[in-house]
Amino acid sequence: MKHNLIILLGIFLCISGCKKDELTTLKPNFSAATQQVLAGDNVVFTDLSEGQPSSWSWEFEGGTPAKSDLSSPTVSYTKPGTYAVSLEIKNSETSAIEKKTGYITVNYRDVAAGFTASATSIKQNESVTFTDQSSGLPTEWAWEFKSGTTVITSAVQNPVVQFAIPGIYTATLIAKNPKGANTVVKQNLITVIDITSVEANFESAQKATYTGGSIAFSDKSIGTATGWNWTFEGPVTLTANTQNPSVVFNTPGRYKVKLVASNTVKSSTKEVAGYIMIVPGDALSAFYPLNGNIDDAGPSKLKSTAVGTVTFDSPDRAAVAGNTGVFNGSNGFIVPDNDAMNFGTADYSVSCWMKTATTVRGMLWQESGAKASGDNQTWLRILGTAANLTSFSTEDANGGSTINLTTANGAAATTNDGVWHHIVCTRQGTLSTIYIDGVKIRELTSTTGVKTTSNAGTFKVGMQEGAAGYSNAFNGLIDDLIIYKKALTQAEVTALKNL
Repeated sequence: MKHNLIILLGIFLCISGCKKDELTTLKPNFSAATQQVLAGDNVVFTDLSEGQPSSWSWEFEGGTPAKSDLSSPTVSYTKPGTYAVSLEIKNSETSAIEKKTGYITVNYRDVAAGFTASATSIKQNESVTFTDQSSGLPTEWAWEFKSGTTVITSAVQNPVVQFAIPGIYTATLIAKNPKGANTVVKQNLITVIDITSVEANFESAQKATYTGGSIAFSDKSIGTATGWNWTFEGPVTLTANTQNPSVVFNTPGRYKVKLVASNTVKSSTKEVAGYIMIVPGDALSAFYPLNGNIDDAGPSKLKSTAVGTVTFDSPDRAAVAGNTGVFNGSNGFIVPDNDAMNFGTADYSVSCWMKTATTVRGMLWQESGAKASGDNQTWLRILGTAANLTSFSTEDANGGSTINLTTANGAAATTNDGVWHHIVCTRQGTLSTIYIDGVKIRELTSTTGVKTTSNAGTFKVGMQEGAAGYSNAFNGLIDDLIIYKKALTQAEVTALKNL
């Protein structure tokens, strides 16, 4: 029994001593997935220590993170160089450190030169900040800015360059690091404007209005302008000397606009003939210049709604692009019921320009008439039948009074010949009249009294509304649709035609 106890005690002492030896014997060691990396790469470290470590304390010179308590950390190196790595391991009995000097080598990547500029168009003596965007950790920068024989250089990373000499400059950057160099060239990057240069230019909020209406003009001159001399030459001559004048036109006609933009050294002139059109404003209800939009430029400022898409990509009768409405046989626009078009039994006139070569029936304009024949309405249509070339109608429940122009009315009745025509329709009491190209073609007296031509319906441009919806859409160009609540005289029709 005593012998057995001695054996068991020996075994216990041996086990205890062996465990203590293992705890007090630690041999730190580690490895890296790679020891040669490029700047920006990651390295995975693996603990290879012997013994029974319970904690790890790493230090990574030049790495991120700089320290770690993981057994297998991942570390990023962004700056080229040679770096040490150390590992301290611990348990409850002891600790040990292993440091490997010059263990990780971080090399440069290839340089890819790049940069941005804070501005590309400046005035003389202004500055531009250039920001280096090169990759590959460049350590040297060689900048050159060249225009003709003018050369500006810099060796800083992000130069602020003042350009004292006007010109168009090409910018070049050579970025270098110990591994190599790379060049980027941006041709004609910087435009330096002579502070004494000026090039006159202008635009206007609109190009048409009525007598008593105003148009706002905006100076769009390039360069340095300190003085502005505007001239609006037409039936009368108006002037202004502010940079962005708003001009009231009281006399109808076409106006040439001239701007002289100047400074103390130079001046520049721009003028455009027939740039502004002013229509007579007496009894004017609505005016659709169709200069790039379907807006009413008259005193009512009515809001329109497009049906389909009306475009403005054809020239008008003065060969100016964007100044006429293009109707393709499936589009148009409507104006909600408004007193401006509610003619009732009163006098009125509707004037418009049109151009088409269509052989298909088309409605240029229509007031009310959604209930079809016998409804209160007035309209202008071409090619209503094989015989009726151009027609102007006034209708109500008591019947219609319609002027149908046929070949019997001569060549003037043909309006689908591919050239511009001016058509004016007037109603004065029971008398309806149609003018084409300033000439009275025909007039007709209603035998059933004055027609009540409006109800609560809309005013349509480029299409007809009937009981079944929209139809007879016009295919061609319509321009300068003008509505008056009076019957224009021959002289007034001629004046409109000559605008």
